[in-house]
Amino acid sequence: MAGIAGVVLLISMFLPWFGPGATLEEAIERANEITLQAGGEPQASPDVTDNAWQAFSFVDLVLLLTALAGIRAGVAAVARQGSGRAMIGATAITAGLGGVSSLLVLYRVINPIGEAGREYGLFIGFFAALGVAVGGWLALERDSRGQPRRDSSE
Repeated sequence: MAGIAGVVLLISMFLPWFGPGATLEEAIERANEITLQAGGEPQASPDVTDNAWQAFSFVDLVLLLTALAGIRAGVAAVARQGSGRAMIGATAITAGLGGVSSLLVLYRVINPIGEAGREYGLFIGFFAALGVAVGGWLALERDSRGQPRRDSSE
């Protein structure tokens, strides 16, 4: 679960997270109305959407580490399938990073940057970070009990 969520989180960081707020959209619309009244041609609206890389200066690095930790957890789970080896430290880091990232993104869902509007990438990123946290937590629970992973053929 953490591996798939990590891939989704990494992809979501390239999607639009923030876009124009209502105030900016009204200003652009009003500017086009004035331009038409003056006899000019309306201009195309500027692209003011930001992805996670453009919007953040530090949080994007935390999200990248979370995505990579989730992907690593998924690869490690497949690689050690049936071996019964526990990786408690790595799964704890994955769960912790997922939790921190979920809270950081949730803060921006509730309180977007400036007066920016929320775009779909923000919500995908939030649920993906939450998926990394839950996947890491479930793996941590399994590893701390010392139970080997069951093969689907059993």
